[in-house]
Amino acid sequence: MDIAALLKTAKEIAVWIQEHTSDSNVPNERRMIMAASSFQHALDIADGIIVLIDNNLPGVAFTLLRSLHESYVQAVWLLNVATEDQLTRYENGICPKLQTLVKQIGDEEETGGAFIKGMTEKNISDFHNLTHGGVEHLMRRQTETSIEPNYRSEEIEALLRARNQYATLSAFFLLTQMAKKDSIDELNSRVQSWSDAL
Repeated sequence: MDIAALLKTAKEIAVWIQEHTSDSNVPNERRMIMAASSFQHALDIADGIIVLIDNNLPGVAFTLLRSLHESYVQAVWLLNVATEDQLTRYENGICPKLQTLVKQIGDEEETGGAFIKGMTEKNISDFHNLTHGGVEHLMRRQTETSIEPNYRSEEIEALLRARNQYATLSAFFLLTQMAKKDSIDELNSRVQSWSDAL
């Protein structure tokens, strides 16, 4: 799949998720509200990546990938792991470091921990380097004749695929909290048709 086709599918995924999660209720319980808010923030970041790639701003899109990962990790942690005391501390702006969250979540497939652990281990140095700029962005802006964004298409395609994975996983968690079984079934079916973009 090329960048144009991946962008088209990313937009389709974004629209589907918005149609099935907007104006929906989650249980009025602190843990659920906090987790749903974090998943929604992850979806906003994922949609921001689409806008940036669509407007030929890949550097900024790559910068958002770490924020997308961390929002997703925090959402899973808030939903499944955080103690009541940790929820209170989180509300007061105190969140454990990413590595602590990943360790506490674990690596089980059912909890989403396997995806989180794998993405963290594989990409943490890239997340850091691309978020904080430095040489990673400089190397991709220098050509023999000019200074301009020069990110390889394979990198942008990988970014869009990762964005799509985080978005669909966030949607699964949200739809589960919203008890929307029909939407979950439809999303499972759509994920099969979107498999080339994930």
